[in-house]
Amino acid sequence: MYDVLKKVWTEMTGPGGAFEIEEINVRGFPMRTYKAAPPSLREVWLSSLAFSERPYLVFEDETLTYGETHDRVNRMAAWMRASGLKPGDRVAIALRNFPEWMQCYWAVVSSGLTVVGMNAWWVEDEMDYALKDASPKLLFADEERLARFEGLRAHYPDLPVVGIRCEARDWVTPFESIMQSEPSLPDLVIDPDSDACIFYTSGTTGRPKGAQQTHRGCVHNILNMGFWGGCLAQTMHLVKGTPLPDPTTAPPGSALVTTPLFHVTANNCLAHAMTLGGGKLVHMYKWDAGAALALIEREKVTNLTGVPVMSRELITHPDFDKYDTSSLISVGGGGAQLQPDLVGKIDHSITNARPSTGYGMTETC
Repeated sequence: MYDVLKKVWTEMTGPGGAFEIEEINVRGFPMRTYKAAPPSLREVWLSSLAFSERPYLVFEDETLTYGETHDRVNRMAAWMRASGLKPGDRVAIALRNFPEWMQCYWAVVSSGLTVVGMNAWWVEDEMDYALKDASPKLLFADEERLARFEGLRAHYPDLPVVGIRCEARDWVTPFESIMQSEPSLPDLVIDPDSDACIFYTSGTTGRPKGAQQTHRGCVHNILNMGFWGGCLAQTMHLVKGTPLPDPTTAPPGSALVTTPLFHVTANNCLAHAMTLGGGKLVHMYKWDAGAALALIEREKVTNLTGVPVMSRELITHPDFDKYDTSSLISVGGGGAQLQPDLVGKIDHSITNARPSTGYGMTETC
């Protein structure tokens, strides 16, 4: 099989291949890049307008299409520009997994600004550390995060705050008010090697470190996943006769967002890839295996990406057999090893799903 994989790899990355690789100079260093890669995440987002009528963001009984989300993103971008933010400025997002997270994210990166992902579990001291470290020019926050920030306000008298799903405060601009802006995404060219986002590591041995991801790096992470999926599918087709997926007839993907969007697993790996392919992001207020089963059935979820314990809780839930999970094609995630017995349980329990494991660093996703 390895010889076949190597041949497929060479064809896909060679001249004229779908993932043709070329060597270019990046910040003074020779680097191998995908020749057809979009220059920035802005182009990734703009390309999704082709899916205007498809559902994109789902949360409880709320659904936004791609078209509706583009309208909101454009209004946010126009408001930020009118507020004086300029390319290179940083914007902090302190939210749990609400649909506004991705709206804020795409508005920021498509405007040449840099997202600072704030860990939603941080207490006041940790939030203070990250705000000092990243020096954002704007903060988006929900009720829980605003309550923690309230004690820090005196340290950041010039930091504008936009409140999302929160009580009114005289020092907070309501998210609804910026939705009154005209929907106008600024016209600009983004340097591929400028920062798209900063996500913080866990800080296991000290303070969390802000890992900077460039537009080029984020785009190539998406294409890396696409390349591996295509490469393995073609290899299995040649070796075992496994049918190749037909992109013209296959339904769009539907991903259950189980891990925090303030980090790379959910945001850079899951959300980026689903958005490029016109898929749907199904949000949960918090992880609950029973609720996840209901959402998988209702939203025809195809991808469940989390930490291994989530997959185990799902397939061992007492109500597992009461729900239709046949839409799932990939179950797994990262953050820890997928134990051998769990691989077998996933393979046995879910009709069409294959177990999967992702490995990577915050700095490289």
